[in-house]
Amino acid sequence: MKKMLSLAVAALVCVICFSSCGKKCVCTRYEDGKKIYSTTDNDVRIFDNKVCTDGSQDAHQGYSVVTDGKEVTVEIKCK
Repeated sequence: MKKMLSLAVAALVCVICFSSCGKKCVCTRYEDGKKIYSTTDNDVRIFDNKVCTDGSQDAHQGYSVVTDGKEVTVEIKCK
């Protein structure tokens, strides 16, 4: 009986550890080096950081979300 109880407690501790270790992924958009906005998905927890950082984009030319029609350098960093 003690063995079953200790196994159940160990399983519960593992579940708590793994569920609390996941991190939220925050992606930030920069235009011409200025921070424009950050997004996060509150329902999703990431356990492998590579999944989050794969959403990053190197600096490239694109259109501004602030000023219509203006071409800017866009960079997205996720961490």
